Amino acid sequence: MTMKPKVLGCALGLLLGPGIGAAPLVQALPAADPPAFALADASNRDHIIAAVQQRYHAKVVRVSETTVNGRPALELRLLSDQRVWNIVVDAATGQVLSGG
Repeated sequence: MTMKPKVLGCALGLLLGPGIGAAPLVQALPAADPPAFALADASNRDHIIAAVQQRYHAKVVRVSETTVNGRPALELRLLSDQRVWNIVVDAATGQVLSGG
């Protein structure tokens, strides 16, 4: 039984993988856009946390990045002598969106 060169070439190509100039079997995914909250200025975040601590006379013990209505926001857990609670603030302006 003799194999035709074209069939043999296809079989070898499958065994050896893609050749030079051939498209890879697995395409790399395009780089994803960074999350919206990653675009918030880190120094602005520090200012917001300091302002919240002063306003509520409490210590921010945890910061979680989130979004509210598609806008970057920070969920802050506060600790005072009397209680522990969460608030959500706009990551750009520091405006309190919920809690408090």
